[in-house]
Amino acid sequence: MVQTKSMITVNKKKIRGWKRRIKEIDRWFEAYKMPDLDRFKTKGEDYVKIRISPWNLVCERIPPNWYFRLIAQKLVLIHDIWKDIFESQQIPYDLQIWLNYPNTIRSRIVCAKVESFGEIRDNYYRESTKNNILPPMWASHVKELKNFTWQQHDDEDFAFKNLEYLDSQEIDELLKFGFNEDKIIIDGVEDTRYSRKVGNVWIGRKI
Repeated sequence: MVQTKSMITVNKKKIRGWKRRIKEIDRWFEAYKMPDLDRFKTKGEDYVKIRISPWNLVCERIPPNWYFRLIAQKLVLIHDIWKDIFESQQIPYDLQIWLNYPNTIRSRIVCAKVESFGEIRDNYYRESTKNNILPPMWASHVKELKNFTWQQHDDEDFAFKNLEYLDSQEIDELLKFGFNEDKIIIDGVEDTRYSRKVGNVWIGRKI
């Protein structure tokens, strides 16, 4: 079976040692709280993914809501540290928090270089036809999230015919499992993209 790069496998195996798992959040925060300015200047963006054991071992697993709220608090702290640092650089930037649901493990901080101050980069996800408010399970428990404006987008799995050398059998599998086909230009070259909505993502910017 074809596997897209962004697919998440939900492993329901019981997790033990929650105190130790909570400490893993602090270790992740300390490791990633500072931006990589060289990457930002050369690549045009920097980001922090959630890389906390055991949620990224072998396959990506979705943590319980109470645990993810602890992660969300750290995402806000990282955002604020980054904001202070990027402000001092005097380089136009667009700093965002992504909160994905139900695939919360995909959430991250993203800072993109833009042409002018106040500009936003909004081409990471397709904007949703709906615009629901931030889910109460986050908004009611992580009060710092109220300091952001949120826009709802579609969280999707993707595969690319030419980029990933998909054969006809793999393409048939994607279509069978509900992927939609469309044409896209990547670095000036046309490719066929296969996409399937798997959830939502709220993109937040500090008010």
